[in-house]
Amino acid sequence: MRWILNIASNYLRVIVGIAVMFFLIPFQVTHLGLDLFGLWSLIFAVVGLFGLLDLGFATAAMKYVAELTASGDQAARNQVLSTLLVVYTGLGLICLVLVAILAGPASGWFALSPDQADPFTLALWLLGTVVAINFPASLIKAILIGSGRMHLVNGIELVTTLVNAALIVILLSAGLGLVGMAIATAATMLLGPAVMLPLAIRLTPGLAVSPRLFSRSRVRELLGFSVYFFIANVAVLIILRMDPVVIKMFLPLTAVAVYAVGAKIAEYTYLLNKQFSNALMPLVSLSKGAGDAATVRRVLVDGTRFLLAIAVPFFALLLFYSEPFVIHWMGESFAESIPVLRILLVAMLLASVQLNAANVLGMTGKHRFVAFAMGGSALLNLVLSIVLVQFFGLIGVALGTLIATFLVEFTLVVPRACRDQALPLAGFVRQAIWPPLPALVPALGTAWLLAYWQPITGFTWIFLEGALSALVYFTAFYWSGLVAVERDLIAGKLRRTLASRRA
Repeated sequence: MRWILNIASNYLRVIVGIAVMFFLIPFQVTHLGLDLFGLWSLIFAVVGLFGLLDLGFATAAMKYVAELTASGDQAARNQVLSTLLVVYTGLGLICLVLVAILAGPASGWFALSPDQADPFTLALWLLGTVVAINFPASLIKAILIGSGRMHLVNGIELVTTLVNAALIVILLSAGLGLVGMAIATAATMLLGPAVMLPLAIRLTPGLAVSPRLFSRSRVRELLGFSVYFFIANVAVLIILRMDPVVIKMFLPLTAVAVYAVGAKIAEYTYLLNKQFSNALMPLVSLSKGAGDAATVRRVLVDGTRFLLAIAVPFFALLLFYSEPFVIHWMGESFAESIPVLRILLVAMLLASVQLNAANVLGMTGKHRFVAFAMGGSALLNLVLSIVLVQFFGLIGVALGTLIATFLVEFTLVVPRACRDQALPLAGFVRQAIWPPLPALVPALGTAWLLAYWQPITGFTWIFLEGALSALVYFTAFYWSGLVAVERDLIAGKLRRTLASRRA
């Protein structure tokens, strides 16, 4: 029951985050203006890059805590946590040094005006210091997740998301501007670990963390596992956080703000679909350990088919409604983000295709390949963005993401996963990628007819017409994308559910 609660809370946390973003970004733009909102996006991107200092230890911490908690070896668990406490304290100090460099002599890299430089420096110091504190504090989260209590972490992070939104509204309304944004974000970044700490202590028997338990051999052991996840984390941070930095190198802050809107929508859409793939990761690991190759192959093929059945209509309808969505959400001044959004949505759809393939490879011992593939994708993305932004502006940065995703993740990761599972690539396309596509025809046709019958004048019509088009898609997919056995299984479950409700 607990793992179902973990998955459900994971989805709920992401959905609430999307809803908060939807209402908060227009409010921020209204109170900050385009330039300061662009500056905030730049600050957030720079602070996000400090996460590279983690070196993948967060994933290693969750893995070792889970394994040692399951085996009942409390002494080894405490030694791992104590070793990581010392390591993370050192990394936090390095983070503060980097903040001092970026807020001081390196601040000229961003070519900020005097009225922009002061809030940039203050916000960078405030958020950078909190990130440094959160390095050792992140062990609290690892303890809870490693002991199978992800739902508690998700619940706390959901609440801190809402508290952060409320504080931003209050402080911006009070006229504190960018400094208020930084204060609200810093406060809620500290709130999460503060609430998790007593829970971790109470729910973890025999927990004892002390620098005296530090072990050099444990550092080497942890590094042997974490370094590959560090490469993957670097790739994710480059993809999600470097675009605003690249844009600011060649374009004004208003361009950073415009790009951030399209990027946020595409990013949250991708993260929402990623929850399905994340839920299948333990199944792959368990099946690999049991020697059940058939289940691993089914996760690759059927898991991808069902993931795309969720992702394809979501991305396609967002593409269809992208123009009225952005205009009604942010206004005509953000019209330039519409083509950016469309390109990034295609890129994120291609990235979704390889999610299960990457998980199958990673959980069956090919994590090195996945890490280097993601690293290559991120590096190619960065290089292409720097080159293309000079010729095509914001569209060039988005094209860099699209091209890198297609060339590396989609054409490299998926074929490797198919080869490892002795599955022809053509068979994977036929069984996993093609089945969700035919249902798009009646769904998009419905969307076009509805928009022709009732022009979209607000979010109510976007929601109603989009929901009806999605219903048409899933109805069509039921007949075109499922095999007879799967349709019988779903129909049987529906009949039993209705019968039990009548009873």
